[in-house]
Amino acid sequence: MNYFDVLFHPTLIMATLLYTILTISFEILYQHFLHRIQPVAVSHWIAKHVGSPFIHVLLLVAFIYMSYPVLYGYGLENLPEHQNISGEAILPTLTELLNFQSGQTMKMINTLFIISILLPLIPVINRFIALILPLQAIAGSAVLYSWLGNYTGIDYSLNPGMQALALIVLFSFIAELIARALSKLMGQTLNNQYHTHDMEKVIHKSTLLILQVPILLIYTLNIR
Repeated sequence: MNYFDVLFHPTLIMATLLYTILTISFEILYQHFLHRIQPVAVSHWIAKHVGSPFIHVLLLVAFIYMSYPVLYGYGLENLPEHQNISGEAILPTLTELLNFQSGQTMKMINTLFIISILLPLIPVINRFIALILPLQAIAGSAVLYSWLGNYTGIDYSLNPGMQALALIVLFSFIAELIARALSKLMGQTLNNQYHTHDMEKVIHKSTLLILQVPILLIYTLNIR
């Protein structure tokens, strides 16, 4: 499978659509919630800096699970349950992979949540905020791929190569520019039309989260 085969695979399209709907719905509801609790400074800070990143992690994990194994370039046409990866390796179903070791999902959620909290505290990363979500998404996909390595006994490389890393950085900043442009173009208009609050933030965050899909594909299709 190449990039476009994966991008337009029915499994990934469905996963992306569900992810998009969940992301936009969450951002609309959560921004309204943040606006309501804004007078309570402590609650607002916790909801913004802890609650929001945690739910972003849940959405990301849900997308990675929904798009497995197509996200990694493995199609579903020739199996319902198993598929040869290379030689004698067997590709497990998601259920088999999660049941191989207990507590896998919570480990991934905890790992990504810690990353989402710690990354903004690093001065270098904090200057390039557009890289935080891609790094988080890459970490999540790398964790699942490491599980796949443990299951098959194959030592997969999680390094996509310098060219792919350069593309990831480039597309991360392009995603940030697109998100800012859309929020400025549509945010105030939607606020005035529907009497809503902070639609600029809704559009900006939703766009950034949705645009993690092609960035994530650049990574997952270049690791083996």
